[in-house]
Amino acid sequence: MTEAIERHLTLAREAAAEGRAGEARNSYARAAALSRESGAPLLQAHALRHLSDLDRQADHLEQALAHAEQAAALYRANGQGTSPDMANALRLKGLALDGLRKTEQARAAWTAARELYTRAEVADGVAECDRRLDAD
Repeated sequence: MTEAIERHLTLAREAAAEGRAGEARNSYARAAALSRESGAPLLQAHALRHLSDLDRQADHLEQALAHAEQAAALYRANGQGTSPDMANALRLKGLALDGLRKTEQARAAWTAARELYTRAEVADGVAECDRRLDAD
């Protein structure tokens, strides 16, 4: 089943790169569902992160937030709570919360993401977090 998941992830990446957001979303959703069914939580979290980003871009902020939180929970539950992937999930959570104007919760997400990006030495991630935190 991992092959099918990877195929959907590839289709999603290609569709997103070509500006076909609806197709990308469908493929990421399918990858997330297959990952859940087959017990591949890190692939599921990866797909959920991308769903969060697409939902945010489509101004479906509540959905974007839910997907980012689900991805973060999967990373935490599977030993990836301090990974750059977790930082990315927290970044998406912060973006959704900013869009929803939930400033304090967004600030907490950005602070947590910054800490993880700093540990992983991801300078672009740290810089984005700093900009978001300074904007308050």
